[in-house]
Amino acid sequence: MRLQMQVDELQRVFRNCPHCGASELYIERNHRIHCSACHFEYFHNVATAVGALVVTPQGLLLLERAKEPARGKYALPGGFVDPGESLEAALVRECGEEIGWFPENEELHYFCSFPNTYRYKDILYNTCDMFFLVKTNTLDPASLRIEPGEVTALKVLPLSDIQDDFFAFESTKQAVKLLQEI
Repeated sequence: MRLQMQVDELQRVFRNCPHCGASELYIERNHRIHCSACHFEYFHNVATAVGALVVTPQGLLLLERAKEPARGKYALPGGFVDPGESLEAALVRECGEEIGWFPENEELHYFCSFPNTYRYKDILYNTCDMFFLVKTNTLDPASLRIEPGEVTALKVLPLSDIQDDFFAFESTKQAVKLLQEI
């Protein structure tokens, strides 16, 4: 059912070929958009995103989302990887943009990845969310500067106090659950 919803959404957005204007567009394998008139192809592939599991002596750093999707729910510092950017560079950039903190590359330790979806402007994007573990004894959450357009509040909670329903995204729930198990 979810795959059919995604195909329906793509057909609603891609009504005509962006190359020749024909309406003979077909969606195959839930992500390949093909024009039978001019043979144009577009692949609506998986987007890459990163998140930081920032663990301090007090607990895990959480960000309250300031915008949709899932405004008011918690997320981790992170976001989408830009073209030409490494996972690590994207995570450092996103941490800087969202909370004014730039972790050093040697502090970033790959932890896990999970598939996810992200709805933006009526298009459902499939993502692969990669999480890095950052254990720090020196980060003072009170010194962080939040970007109000992205984050409304910061919270640091002991891992044992964190519940699944806190989070905006399924992949974050899974990454935190995995962290709680180790």
